[in-house]
Amino acid sequence: MTTKEQFGSQIKKNREKKHFTVRQTALQGGFSSAYLSQIENGNKNIPKVETLYKIAKGLRLSKNDILALAGITEPEKKPLKDKIDLGEQLENSELLLSFEGKELSPEYRHAILSILKTLPDADSTSSKN
Repeated sequence: MTTKEQFGSQIKKNREKKHFTVRQTALQGGFSSAYLSQIENGNKNIPKVETLYKIAKGLRLSKNDILALAGITEPEKKPLKDKIDLGEQLENSELLLSFEGKELSPEYRHAILSILKTLPDADSTSSKN
């Protein structure tokens, strides 16, 4: 269960991450800046859904995101992308791979692949794919 303090802290964090002021957020959402400040400081209970949607509008968050922050729904799980086999990527010479801005040479690719193959369970995980 999300507490009003946790909710307020998350709202403030989201607002600051977007470099919005309390006033800007309140104007965008159609509520008072004093009310938003009280929420952020944990001095108000988690608002009703209708008001949460106004806060979401002010913060430019989705309705799902604001409901998750309020503890009403579970956070939306982003679907995982297809698995990428690192060994295949390292062996593919047509694929440009870099580390810290420097291209990995064929020798480095081979060395990395050799190291990966020495890790415990390396053979069993590669045979599952």
